[in-house]
Amino acid sequence: MEIEVLNSPDPACDAFVAQNPKGKICHLLAWSDTVARATRLKAFYLVARDPDKDVHGILPLVHVKSKLFGNFMVSQAFSDYGGLLTDLPEVRDALFTHAIELAVKHKSEFIEFRNLEPLPYDLHLRTDKMTMHLPLASDPEKLWRKFRPEIRNRVRRAEKSGLTAVNGGLELLDDFYRVWTVRMRQLGTPCYPSELMQSILETFPNNSRIFIVRLDRLTVGAGFTTCFNGWADMQWVATLTQYNKLAPNSLLYWSVIKHYCMAGVSWFDFGRCTVNSPTYEFKRRWGAPEVKLYYQYWAKQGQQLSIITPASPKYKRRVEMWKRLPLWVTRLLGPCISRNLP
Repeated sequence: MEIEVLNSPDPACDAFVAQNPKGKICHLLAWSDTVARATRLKAFYLVARDPDKDVHGILPLVHVKSKLFGNFMVSQAFSDYGGLLTDLPEVRDALFTHAIELAVKHKSEFIEFRNLEPLPYDLHLRTDKMTMHLPLASDPEKLWRKFRPEIRNRVRRAEKSGLTAVNGGLELLDDFYRVWTVRMRQLGTPCYPSELMQSILETFPNNSRIFIVRLDRLTVGAGFTTCFNGWADMQWVATLTQYNKLAPNSLLYWSVIKHYCMAGVSWFDFGRCTVNSPTYEFKRRWGAPEVKLYYQYWAKQGQQLSIITPASPKYKRRVEMWKRLPLWVTRLLGPCISRNLP
């Protein structure tokens, strides 16, 4: 099996991802190229081929080299997923070995693999992240009737309060970004550059969408979704907390679910959350089955693994400081920092 680093589009690789039930939009070369273009990070797209040049596996990697956060690789950046994609053990082993060789060559301290299923290697395993997968129906009313009364009542409350929902593309990016950056500051998290979202919308115009909830002309909630291979994924979402009593989040999620039901999509992924967090509790109430995310880490020999999380004592003080900065400062500096937190 030959492993190569792909540097130009290859329809065979796109077809391999699309034909694999586990293939995600972030497994496509175009996602890696989009990330690299928007954040100026180096992407390595590993492809496994047999002697006949048929594709049997892919592994996307993004290299981060930062004074603040260290030198590491992640598969895949700015996504909940993106780990090894292959059903053949020998191909999995070959891609994994090549990834380690790349990491050693570039002096990376560790590699983060974002998997739905754990890799069978002696790796550090992080299991505090999970998501929920909701099976959709062609008729959204069938789902509506299955939701808890609490969910339906919150959606009705939002509508009775005058909230309305719309969806679209690039024309809604500014509305989305304004709300999302406000929420990121409140959480003490540097915001991603708007160029990343813009690049995704431009690269995947038929696979990405923005959903907005408004009170009159004011945007109070916003979500950014992608859709690929029968799955709709909530990538980023936020609401203005002072309007939460009107339940904009419930109307937002219902609008997303209803839209993708009518579009013939099979599954809705609520997006990554931390176990037992308020976000986890909100998503759990929709009744979708919980799905563990297996984030695994290879670390170079002798390297003490330091996982970057907002809850880490190492970063807790910085998070609190970030919350107190003026919004305009966080919007200016956030993209410079967050490109190294993919």
